[in-house]
Amino acid sequence: MRRRLARTALLAAACLLAGLVTPASAGAASVVTETVDVPRHSDVVTALQRAADSYRGTASQSPTKPAGWSWGTYFDGVHELYRTSGDQRYLDDLVAWGTATGWQPGTNETNPDTVKAGQTYYDVSRVSSAANLAPMDARMQADLTGLPQTQYWWSDALFMGLPDWTRWATRRGDTAYLDKMDQLFTWSRDVGLNPALTTCRTKTGGLYDDAEALWYRDCRFIGAPDANGKKVFWSRGNGWAIAAMADVLQTLPPGDARGAKYRDVLVAMAGRLRTLQGADGMWRRSLLDTPLYPQPETSGTALITYALGYGVEAGLLDRATYVPVIARAWKGLSTIAEQPSGFVTGCQLEGDRPDGTLYTATAPRTPATATSPGTVTADSPPFCVGSFLLAGSAVARLASAESTGRPVTASAQQTGAEASRAVDGDVTTRWTASGFPQTLTVDLGAGHRASNVTLVPTADRAYRYRVETSVDGVQWTLALDRSTNTATGSRSDAFPAGTVGLRYARLTVLGATGTTSTSIQEFSVHDRYRPRTNLAHRAPVAGTTTAAGSAAANAVDGVTSTAWASAAKPTATGPQRLRVDLGAPRAFDTVSVWSRAGSGPAAVQVQSSPDSTTWTTLAATTLPNTEGPHVVLLPPTTARWVRVVATSGYGTAGIGVAELEVLPAG
Repeated sequence: MRRRLARTALLAAACLLAGLVTPASAGAASVVTETVDVPRHSDVVTALQRAADSYRGTASQSPTKPAGWSWGTYFDGVHELYRTSGDQRYLDDLVAWGTATGWQPGTNETNPDTVKAGQTYYDVSRVSSAANLAPMDARMQADLTGLPQTQYWWSDALFMGLPDWTRWATRRGDTAYLDKMDQLFTWSRDVGLNPALTTCRTKTGGLYDDAEALWYRDCRFIGAPDANGKKVFWSRGNGWAIAAMADVLQTLPPGDARGAKYRDVLVAMAGRLRTLQGADGMWRRSLLDTPLYPQPETSGTALITYALGYGVEAGLLDRATYVPVIARAWKGLSTIAEQPSGFVTGCQLEGDRPDGTLYTATAPRTPATATSPGTVTADSPPFCVGSFLLAGSAVARLASAESTGRPVTASAQQTGAEASRAVDGDVTTRWTASGFPQTLTVDLGAGHRASNVTLVPTADRAYRYRVETSVDGVQWTLALDRSTNTATGSRSDAFPAGTVGLRYARLTVLGATGTTSTSIQEFSVHDRYRPRTNLAHRAPVAGTTTAAGSAAANAVDGVTSTAWASAAKPTATGPQRLRVDLGAPRAFDTVSVWSRAGSGPAAVQVQSSPDSTTWTTLAATTLPNTEGPHVVLLPPTTARWVRVVATSGYGTAGIGVAELEVLPAG
């Protein structure tokens, strides 16, 4: 089951229902009208692990430079997957790669491509003492004074080089590295002319086109339209650029004023790129001339998705506008690009413009063996898989864990490895207790739901365990049974029963072969995008009509096994309303309607009111005929009353709503 999130779009006029109803104000700007899918956290992590696991081992077999920009991008993605999943295998892969390269830059050339690996070396050093940064220290010191700004003459260089400068500024405590970064970025943005290219000597304007909010790959494409007379903006080149903005912003020292220029470019690019997304969620190789190259392209789509995900997570991009864009992009990446085997296809091979070769087969021409990568790394280049891992990790983080930082108790714990460390969001800490069984109980707070969990065991141990849920801490329901588990590594599992209402989640570790100790690095509980406490939980509620035994209070009791059912089928002239009183004006930005296939509301409006008399329409959409919850993302709104007005429903009788949730803004 997937959650449904509604997209913001302009509505010419709101439908008026019984009572005084006004359309959303000009300040709110729009009314939600369309729904899209957002996947569960566990589904995203599983897709990422499938892709990474199908590619593992090819680095050691590759004849190309393992420290070059392509492999550097792949291992950047592996690091993000390690952060997301906590799976020790991926950290082991990172250390093995660094050891094989001697923790060296790609080459000694003064070329940003050659230092891409340094970003990940630095990141690995934060979690493993095996990393040796001395070679990169020397290189960055040399580049600080010796790297000419003209080396940043193509958009790829931004992604390959800029994030090193923020990291080494932190490592050295020296803002000269940030000044150097600014110099390189500003030159690329405003000048960007490669003196070695004779075709560029009369051009001006820089690589960034302010009017289009897009980047030319290099100066050869400035003022050089394609065969259809369109400006040439390469999707992967723009993916490199916007991903570079995200990387710089998330590694700059907090509050550094230099961030404004990078933020402005990210926000402007995001606004332009969202208008160029294909209906399948993917971007095309030539952003302004999709008919010229109509096939969806994976690497550009993935890099753009990664940056948009960061922008939403950091609060730089409006969630109601961009979460649906990200959701569509991930759906394309996980269904069009990634194959069931984990092979990632649809990637334009190495190049510098939209007309390069695009590999679209669903499998490599020659599969990998124990001693050879076959054509895997040629048909699905390392940078393509790495970009996919970056994108998915950003998407997974949008479905943040409800359990992080919540109160937790355990049957036993050791000093320095307390229970709280299992829910701190940090896969480098752990909860440890001697013997089996051991239990860990997390209090999520009243009015929560969950549909999947992730367990990160220390040393990838194959623990046997089970997960139970409870609304009161007394009665417990088995949600996930892994009591016969033999699989090593972290696990992300959806509950077989789907989404459940709960306050408490309890992990019971039953045992494991080869150890007498329980040691869990992270236990995370997930459900919808940005889970928060339900403002409508047990609030006063009323329905237009109510079927016997199906009280309106059932829709706010936090239990999906009960429901409000209307006594009549809704129609345009006889709508059915479910209204909740929040008790005081409350700020909210999400309304969720939980319904079931064959009996839920179809055409609905979501409305708010300060006085239960004058109503403003915030959303007008058709909910899918599937099991919910169906989530509507709204501009931040403050009101005391919220209601859902249904004018049609699925099935032949009244409609049913198992839960109505109103989630606080912020």
